Amino acid sequence: MTTFHTNGVLFENVFGTPEMREIFSEERFIQRFLDVEAALARVQAAEGMIPESAAEEITEKASLEYVDFEQVAENVADVHLFSMSIIGAWKESMGEAGEYVHWGATTQDISDTALVLQIRDGLDAIERDLDAIAEALEELTEEHAETPMMGRTHMVHALPITFGLKTATWLDEINRHRDRIEAMRERVEGVEFFGAVGSLASLGEDGLVIQEKLGAELDLAIPDVAWYAARDRIAETVSTIGLVTSTLARIGKQVLLMNREEFGELSEPFEAGEIGSSTMPHKRNPVRSEETVLLARLVRGHADTALELMETYDERDFSATLGEFAIVPETFLYASRALSYVHEVAAGLVVHEEGMLENLHHHGGLVASEAAMMALAEELGRQTAHDVCYEAAMLALDGEASFADALLDDERVAAAFSREEIDDITDPEAYTGVSSTLARRALERSRARN
Repeated sequence: MTTFHTNGVLFENVFGTPEMREIFSEERFIQRFLDVEAALARVQAAEGMIPESAAEEITEKASLEYVDFEQVAENVADVHLFSMSIIGAWKESMGEAGEYVHWGATTQDISDTALVLQIRDGLDAIERDLDAIAEALEELTEEHAETPMMGRTHMVHALPITFGLKTATWLDEINRHRDRIEAMRERVEGVEFFGAVGSLASLGEDGLVIQEKLGAELDLAIPDVAWYAARDRIAETVSTIGLVTSTLARIGKQVLLMNREEFGELSEPFEAGEIGSSTMPHKRNPVRSEETVLLARLVRGHADTALELMETYDERDFSATLGEFAIVPETFLYASRALSYVHEVAAGLVVHEEGMLENLHHHGGLVASEAAMMALAEELGRQTAHDVCYEAAMLALDGEASFADALLDDERVAAAFSREEIDDITDPEAYTGVSSTLARRALERSRARN
């Protein structure tokens, strides 16, 4: 039996990557669970709390080959507690050493720490993918720092920019997410070992020593107090991934718009053999960007749920923590595919500079009205220049004259400027401001952080 959307043959490569499915598979969780139990046994043996021989046996048997999965399933059906179901099936392979498994721990100690180890593996993959996206965007920014295009606000033409400036805003945002994840990991990657209600009563002061050494053994931080009921670490993880995927969706949406034939400015990479439609053989659908937008929506839904799950009762609340086993794996799965899509798009994006120029000149020199106003202001004054340019712009928009002709029809303009000067002033390609400088500044800072 397969899960329809995450590991079935129809959609598994839409809603996740093989790597992330493996990281958050049931088998990997159980293995991480065993890893934590084995690490706990080793540090307890080192402190003389359990026999060294027991710790050696537990460590040797901390492998899936020593877990009877059928027995685990039977145990779950009987006791309805997954952690004890794992331990019950596993310790049977160890004889007397099995009696020292889970010494002084509560089940959430082990399951929370195992989940953190999965999250650490998942964040490693996400950081690597963000690095790759940043590199691809750096290349686009460098190549197109001076490629003029139409800047748009409120979905309409505004002022000229360069395509490199646009990609620089993508790059800059991706880099902030890289910083966020790096900072977040210090808070999220912490061990859980505090006993039944967070007091370590079963081990007392010795438990603090075990806790410290367990964290060192697993390379995890030591929280000051238990986080059984304080689920902000998990919520921060899911929410931060929500931020990441929302940026990916922003990139995807902009590519989708500029990919339209009416724009003709960008094309998604298209591989031979891809099929756009069952009835329209000519189609090349921008599916990577479309699906990125979808995946970001799904992650944001999980981020909302993660925030809801922070509202826990008492010292532990299974109604909250159990929900994380549903949303955390899917969050990482959806993010992994969105990251792979955006990397493919950024690395293979086809930039149609001729289409960008065509759109830039769609209104003639009209989009350089600000440039004309500033140039005229030096001769006519700021408010007069605005009025002159406004009247000329209205004539141009109504199709009665080009913007340049309408300006020169004004005697005050004709007396101060030649035709050649007005043509230069109203050339939209010359009015990209410091777009290229800003693009290169973002590029340099991005490369300096690597």
